Amino acid sequence: MDSNDFASLAAVTLQAPSRLLVSACCPDKDLLVLVTRLGTHDRMSLWKIQGVKTWEIDVSVDSERIVGIAWSPDGQTIAVAHDPPSITLHSIQDGHSERVISIPCSDEPIPHLTDIWWFPQEKPEKSPIPDIFRRNNVITGSAHSVLRILPQLDALQDKSKQSTATDLFAFQGSQTTARRAPALPDVIKSWPSLQPDPGAASINVPNTNRTTENGITDDVDDANIDSILAVADRSGRLWCFLDGSYSMGSLKLSNSNPTTITSLFKNPKSPVLLAYPNHGGVFTDLLPTHVSLSLLQESKFRDFAKLSTTARELCWYVLRIVEEMSAAWMGSDTNTGARELGSKWLATYEAKQQADYHVKPTGILDLTTLLVTDRATEALADYLGSSPQMSERGMQKWEAAVTDALVKLRDYSQRRLVPACERLHLVLEEVRGWASLPGIYAAFEIPSEIVNQCLAMLKQTILLGSWLTAAARREHSRFKEFMAWLRYETVRLGPPTDTPNLLRHDILEVNQYLMSVLEKSVIDKWFMGPVPTFAPQDLGIPGHDLTARDALERAREYLEHRDPSETPVAVPLDGFNDKSLDSIERNLSALIGALASSCREVFDRPSAIVTRAARISPNFGSDLGQNAASSHPTHQTSLIRERTTVDTSREDGCYVQYLMIHAPPASTSEHRSFVNFVRQRYGRDNSHVELAVLECCLRRSEEEDVVGVDLLALEFFDDETVVIVYRTDRGEAYIGTICYSDLEYVDFQSVGYVRISRESLTESALQSLNAGQSRSAYLPIKQSRGLKRCRSGAVSLAVNGRVGRRVACVLDNEGTTLETFDLEGDEGEEGDTTLDEDR
Repeated sequence: MDSNDFASLAAVTLQAPSRLLVSACCPDKDLLVLVTRLGTHDRMSLWKIQGVKTWEIDVSVDSERIVGIAWSPDGQTIAVAHDPPSITLHSIQDGHSERVISIPCSDEPIPHLTDIWWFPQEKPEKSPIPDIFRRNNVITGSAHSVLRILPQLDALQDKSKQSTATDLFAFQGSQTTARRAPALPDVIKSWPSLQPDPGAASINVPNTNRTTENGITDDVDDANIDSILAVADRSGRLWCFLDGSYSMGSLKLSNSNPTTITSLFKNPKSPVLLAYPNHGGVFTDLLPTHVSLSLLQESKFRDFAKLSTTARELCWYVLRIVEEMSAAWMGSDTNTGARELGSKWLATYEAKQQADYHVKPTGILDLTTLLVTDRATEALADYLGSSPQMSERGMQKWEAAVTDALVKLRDYSQRRLVPACERLHLVLEEVRGWASLPGIYAAFEIPSEIVNQCLAMLKQTILLGSWLTAAARREHSRFKEFMAWLRYETVRLGPPTDTPNLLRHDILEVNQYLMSVLEKSVIDKWFMGPVPTFAPQDLGIPGHDLTARDALERAREYLEHRDPSETPVAVPLDGFNDKSLDSIERNLSALIGALASSCREVFDRPSAIVTRAARISPNFGSDLGQNAASSHPTHQTSLIRERTTVDTSREDGCYVQYLMIHAPPASTSEHRSFVNFVRQRYGRDNSHVELAVLECCLRRSEEEDVVGVDLLALEFFDDETVVIVYRTDRGEAYIGTICYSDLEYVDFQSVGYVRISRESLTESALQSLNAGQSRSAYLPIKQSRGLKRCRSGAVSLAVNGRVGRRVACVLDNEGTTLETFDLEGDEGEEGDTTLDEDR
């Protein structure tokens, strides 16, 4: 039975036991993924089919086990489902975590995840008429159309791209920990959004693609657009994500518990899912549960998802802006804030007074006396003349640190914070408009009260941002006067020089700095205290919106009734004075945090409208049944694989499904093993089931004896072929192919109309076979090749049947030997390579 019908690509000896998942092979690249157990955690590695490891990473800090993987339609991302429940997206370039997808919280705890799928959506043919205006489905007059014409906000530094020494000097392929995405706050992490698009939010992002200036323009790959990432858990709940990221909520296929989803299929042209639930681990429905996500066909849902994505980008931008301003002024874990430099300088002087001169600390009094009289106390003169902080270098560092911080506060608040809030206000205004519309807009259930609350907080943020700009500019001016005065006094108290010491500072400004800034700055209020609750009237702003028309009418009314002989004077606002500003809370950090939380609530419930409005039809099509259908099967099947396609020859939404069900040996069949091929066609009003039973035996020719084999693994390869791994009674393991489309299928005769399961269908077929009412055939192996290992135990099989990528991968029972094959190679081709993992 020796055969070399396939070309061997590689035989790799792995250093650690690994797992080969069914979806390990990349559909459009010669790549595969292996999962290795290291201690109590799983690690993921990417390999070339030729046996070369590209990278290996720890997928997640909190992950203990990888449940499953799915490849994105564009082939650039790997979606990983973890246990404890979480979902991460990884780049195939180096394995770094691109995004952590948050599973929406529910009343019940999320059970363990069981499987993950990523379905593409066929794109309609493009119109031959080019889009000369390049609208890209942006509605004229919408918030996004306005954002496109506004100046883009300055880009922030991407901390995830900072390289360490290990990244710079590590050998290729030796990385064990991939570059991770920056830590996101929970409010941003759980925000429903599509793939990040800073450009749509009017945020400048450096373009790393090639452009027409250097010869070539990279086309944008839109394969992920309208795709659906689906994740199933142990309770039978299905979580859906648009474009692999935007949470559309969850739906439960059955109220019975426990229920798991064994397989899932999506119509490539419409948002229709076919799910096959398993009930309590006892039986799996033969006919699918039909789930229609009809709202995905409405462009309005995607428009709202874009608004949510843009709001998330702007909120995350504002949060980082305020965080950077707070770190510059108040300090952080890694640097000292500029506000502390003046108070530390004063505290050092007062400590010198106590330690060296044994006097009561009077720092501000001594400095004021020096400013007014030009006479310094003995302690102050000693401190100004001999302190390291009063050297030219020390003063330059002090001045540079405070100046940089104040300039950052001034520029960030004026050029970044306020414009970003204005853009977010524009987005929320459109959302508020959606909330007031009837029909499908009302179905989104947009919380109008929270929208109005967010708009009010945005107005507060814009006011505080503009106020901070003025405060930072004023304090910077006073600080420069203070530093000029310190230099003047340092030179005056030092040795005499030929250069005249000119007075270059404003005494009143220096005094103001000493009294209100040096020890405690007013800018501290922007980063300390509770969430601001002031109203615009508290700042002297009218409580109502004054439009241009209203302003002109009030001016005309004033001109008509005033006495021409009187001189117009400004009328003060009632109940407002400058002193009342001191009691107003201004904590930008707390306000932005509350704004982000409220803004996320605006988009939370509307994002799940698709699953709330989904139509779930259990047992899609006509029910089939037979006499033994209602009874539980006497044995459990060990291997079930399926392949579903849409019957393009019909226009009534008919599906064709092939099942491979391997029945292990049973006493009723004299310990013979069978594999059942099921072909069923089902539509909305009909269903038809056909069977072909193959006994796990081989006969190469009429002259040879029948050889029994153990079927170890099987997978559908393409529309005609399946790949199997089998072992003979001599312990020799082979990989082979069977053309399942050429099998002789017979109609399955059903009696009655009770629900039938895959298990009961298999049991009925075997009973019919044992009773002599039907017959079986031997395995018609088309091509095969011997395996180097796999002489005992189970094996793992992963295949890729796409044209040009027709490969198969086999991992032995110990998880230490991986063999890969080219299933399109010439017969007898000598291409074997044996590699170790470390090569």
